[in-house]
Amino acid sequence: MNPFNSVTRHSSLMRRQLNGYARILLTTLVVVGCRDRRAQQADTAKIVAAPTATETSTAARPAATASAAGVPRRVGPVGQQAAPKPASTPTRDTLTRRVDSTTTTSIAQAPATTLPPTPPAATPTHSPPAPSALSVALARLPFGNRERLEYQVKYGFLGVGSAVLEVLGMDSVRGAPAVHATFTVKGGIRVYRVNDSYETWFDPSSFATLRAVQNIDEGSYDRQRNFEFFPERQMLSENGKPEMPTVADPLDEASFLFFLRSIPLEVGVTYEFARYFRPDRNPVRVVVERKDHVKVPAGQFDAIVVRPMIKTSGIFGEGGHAEVWFTDDSTRTLVQLKSSLKFGSLNLYLRNRRPGTPWEGAATMAGPAR
Repeated sequence: MNPFNSVTRHSSLMRRQLNGYARILLTTLVVVGCRDRRAQQADTAKIVAAPTATETSTAARPAATASAAGVPRRVGPVGQQAAPKPASTPTRDTLTRRVDSTTTTSIAQAPATTLPPTPPAATPTHSPPAPSALSVALARLPFGNRERLEYQVKYGFLGVGSAVLEVLGMDSVRGAPAVHATFTVKGGIRVYRVNDSYETWFDPSSFATLRAVQNIDEGSYDRQRNFEFFPERQMLSENGKPEMPTVADPLDEASFLFFLRSIPLEVGVTYEFARYFRPDRNPVRVVVERKDHVKVPAGQFDAIVVRPMIKTSGIFGEGGHAEVWFTDDSTRTLVQLKSSLKFGSLNLYLRNRRPGTPWEGAATMAGPAR
């Protein structure tokens, strides 16, 4: 036997044995290390879930002796790892979210949303009251309150008298508001005298007559008549007699003059109205003849000339020929009138004019019902 070969065999056998022992030892160490690590992780989970009073006290120590919250904690090899330290107990204003088995992160809650202050309630505003129907009607009238027009009356070329067309203001007829106005003519010559008075109360919206009083004294003709009109029933009563039919929105002689001031008056146009208070004497025709420039005692005026015709006797009767000059402006002021009568011509020329005042407030100044 070769001694060198014997030694070689013993050495190989010894190396195989040592390698087997080493593998057994390494396997044992790995198993023990894994078991210790699982036990350590289980202990750490219990400590995080339910910290004791001692651990809470330890967590409250200064940061110099403990790991800062939220910093990953490193686990060393078996036999060198530090004692587990509990995680900081989250306060009420934080939310704790688990990142992994060894790391925690704290997220601050969002501050409560502050709502803007509620603005104070707006103070309600009160719109001015709408104007009444009466106020609107008065504002549309072409003449003012208390207007007074004075005329020189001539019979032919002779100055024989005077005339006045006047608005007396607001009144009330059977509780209804009414414009009160008069038209008077006085004068004449020895053989023919005129002393006429026409007093009227009419609705400011439609010009319909509600009441009229007429005192007519022309030569040998003398008559006094009192009328009560009921436009809503198209009836009238004369001098207290039984009622008789009339037209819708009737006009007497005086209210007719004010009504003429409210229509457009276009040259070349003939207007017809079935509004004269005596139905059998309708229609009333108004022919707008021309424009003119007229000179009267009150001054010079641009005017519109109209010719009214009524189937009756008197100034505007069909038997005569009457022309009226109205100013060519918004007021339609009567500045001149010429009428042919049986015994010559009767003419009126404006000599004095007192403009009326605005109707504002007149709606509350109507007189008592009567």
